[in-house]
Amino acid sequence: MKTWKKIITVTVAACTLALPTLASAEEKMMSKFDYSGVQSITKDGTQLVPLRQIAESLGFKVTWNGESRSVTLMKSTMMMEDKSKDMGTGFMIRIDSTTIKAGDMDNMLMTAPMIVNDMTYVPKEFVDTYLLKEMMMK
Repeated sequence: MKTWKKIITVTVAACTLALPTLASAEEKMMSKFDYSGVQSITKDGTQLVPLRQIAESLGFKVTWNGESRSVTLMKSTMMMEDKSKDMGTGFMIRIDSTTIKAGDMDNMLMTAPMIVNDMTYVPKEFVDTYLLKEMMMK
């Protein structure tokens, strides 16, 4: 009976010590993009970064739709079981709108994407929250 109590105590202690380490590892992976090579701008205290430059460097295909003033980002991955099927993960943002589509879900940004000097700028939070997270899942 005492052996089981020791095993349970050691297991609980090990899990308690390991969880913060796992969170730290995820946090470190999330912040792996080096923003020093991009020209960012600040609007109302929010850092905005050039979408195409960052998305393409992360392997996303970037498509501009001038009619709807939207940008679609697709990240292609091959299914392991059937190499002929191409499954993609996508995001769609609209200029001057805080609503974004991530896969099949609508989400919100604190600051809307905008065009500056013919380039689409998005909040850095979009890259950190969606694009880098997508990279971690691959």
